[in-house]
Order: sequence, then C-alpha cells, then structure tokens
Amino acid sequence: MKKLVIYGASELAKLAHYYFAFEANISVSAFVVDKQFKDCDEFLGLPVLSWEDNERELCPTENSVFVAIGYRSMERRAKAFESVRARGYSCPNLISSSAFVAKNVKLGMNNFIMPGTVVEPGVEVGDNNVFWSNSTICHDTQIGNHNFFAANVTIGGEAAIGCKNFFGFSSVVRERCRVGDRVLLGANSLLLQNIPSGVMIYGSPAKIVSDIKESESSSQI
Repeated sequence: MKKLVIYGASELAKLAHYYFAFEANISVSAFVVDKQFKDCDEFLGLPVLSWEDNERELCPTENSVFVAIGYRSMERRAKAFESVRARGYSCPNLISSSAFVAKNVKLGMNNFIMPGTVVEPGVEVGDNNVFWSNSTICHDTQIGNHNFFAANVTIGGEAAIGCKNFFGFSSVVRERCRVGDRVLLGANSLLLQNIPSGVMIYGSPAKIVSDIKESESSSQI
C-alpha cells in the first residue's frame, strides 16, 4: 500500500488528516508544501517537506498525494492538483463515513466529502472538489473540477456546475441551472437562473453584482 502524503499544512490539511487518520484509519506519513510557503518543519507531529526539495523521496510509485489547499486561492488549488497529477501521483477521494454517496455516482479524484453531505444518484463529479458538511447535490447534476461548496449548500437536480466556483454557506442553486467557471455565489443566496463565468452573485433571488477577472480569481474567491 502506498504511503499517503497531504499537500498543504493549514486548516483544510488539518481536517483532511483527521478524517484520514481517525475515520478511514489511513496513516499520513508527511505534509508537503511549495518551497515558498514552507515556514515550519513539523505540523500535527509529522514532518513538513518542501515539494521541490523532496521530489525524489516522494516518488509516485510509493506515495499517493491528497491535495488539501483551501478556498482562499482557487487558482493555487487547481495548479497544485494539476502538478501532482502531471507527475504521476494517485490522488484518493476522502469521504466521511457519515456522508451519503449513491452507488452510481461517478467520482473523479481528490474530492473531499465531509459529514452529512448527500450526493444523490446519477451525479457526476470531477476532480479536486470540496463538499463541506451537510451540503446536498441532487440527482443527475454534473460538477466540474476545483469547486468549493460551503456548509449547507444545496444544488438542485440536473444542474451543471463548471470549475473553480465558490458557493457560500446555505446558498441554493435551482434545478437545471447552468453555472460557468470562477463564479462566487454569496452566502444565503438563491440562484434561479443560468450564470456565465467570472461573476460574483448575491441575494435572493441572486443577481450579478460584479465581474471577476481571471487574474483576480485567486484573491477574490
């Protein structure tokens, strides 16, 4: 069995370590971070390694990597995952024992599905998504890559969600809605219509309040 390494050393990485170690009974061997972000040698009693300086020791034939970078930089989350996959690492899904994922759901890699989350039958999920506690993804919905669903988000049936989107606490997307890429849906918002890429939307019903330039997406979302 391959050793498990967590990419990241902050709040989301701490949660990932908990669910792997105490729910899935999978030991984590180390944390890795980009060299420019390495500011400590130990995290949760485990070594923190520089991704660049330890590439030979962390060979993909012996290690799998779970990318655990939070929503403050959606672009960095995506680039980290893509870098890991390009080097040939496997990236396991992390699914809480108290989540429900229907048997016919199609799951990509490196998805983090937290307690109380429900993923209904017929859903297709891409790679590197975070589903926070008690979020609900209704039947036959399509989810892209690198999205972040905060607690209590509800996505209606047969919706289509793009990539690098952030859905705030208790936000709701109506059934069959289409959401583009790099969209921020504010907390407690109700989305009733299709939304293009690169916008912030708030309210009930939700309306576009500003654009998000691609170069700004990591700081805005």
